[in-house]
Amino acid sequence: MSVSVNENNTITAIEGVKVGHAERKRARTGCTVVLLSPPAEVACEARGGWPGTYDTDSIDVGKNFLSKHAIFLTGGDVFGFDCAAGVRQFLLERRAAQTKGSGKLPGVVGANIYDLEFANTKGIRYEELGYEACVAASSARVKEGNVGAGIGATVGKFRGMGLASKGGCGSAAWRSANGLMVGAIVITNALGNIIDPHTGRTIAGAKGRGGRFLEFEDYLDGFLQSGRPGNTTIGVVATNARLSHEQLIRVAQVAHDGLAISIRPVHTMADGDTIFATSTGKWDRVQATDRLVDVVGYLASKLTAEAVVRSVKLAKPLHGVRSGHREIR
Repeated sequence: MSVSVNENNTITAIEGVKVGHAERKRARTGCTVVLLSPPAEVACEARGGWPGTYDTDSIDVGKNFLSKHAIFLTGGDVFGFDCAAGVRQFLLERRAAQTKGSGKLPGVVGANIYDLEFANTKGIRYEELGYEACVAASSARVKEGNVGAGIGATVGKFRGMGLASKGGCGSAAWRSANGLMVGAIVITNALGNIIDPHTGRTIAGAKGRGGRFLEFEDYLDGFLQSGRPGNTTIGVVATNARLSHEQLIRVAQVAHDGLAISIRPVHTMADGDTIFATSTGKWDRVQATDRLVDVVGYLASKLTAEAVVRSVKLAKPLHGVRSGHREIR
């Protein structure tokens, strides 16, 4: 499931899905928006102990307002929720939604990461970032690395921010010969280290001696005595398969397996790991049976893991930015 540079093998390869980023480079914070046109049903699964989500109750089991125009992923912790105002403004201006009329209201959900140890959010207007990300949204290959909500992301923080590595934004997609498509986009901002599932090796995380990475199991005593920095990995998985909302919930749940095989530790009490799942419903060559859910869920987990790996491989050190007494690399 490698990503080819000759084609769009990111989540925007799925028709009806657009992605846009906006960031404030000096402040090291930003927003990433996934636009769905036409609106599509969205499900969500949060497994970290400290999630920050926006209006996800509206897409819970038994709810009616399931179709959404946009999903935003943002930095800035609770301040980042202001992105929703900018996204709504964009949708209304583009007449994708309106202020009255059943089913036409702007449907927006989202999640945040805690990047405040790294970011300088003073004076940042997240509603402007949300609007700008929508304006920038396109079906072109997703920009990855130090962009959007990933610009202030870090990983391997169980030993403290001073020895952490750079996180970021990553995306991946897969297409079958018969047209089935699954894609993922992830903002990786984890307490744990990042593992490449293909090699089993740590590729980003807490720095140890001699340039090596320190594994969590080698620092358990120290971790028990330390404070908990802010974390959280958030993302979206999408498919063109026609799935019900209940089936999308299952896909979101299984997609978390991708975090489990690429981040160690994951889903900790200091993480707010959250994944959204959506379906454009444009592909219906196979009936939406349990087996189709299994296939889409499996691919979603694999692509989520690949997106995590890409997010750190494509993120560059932010020289000159310091946390404590060490530079984040």
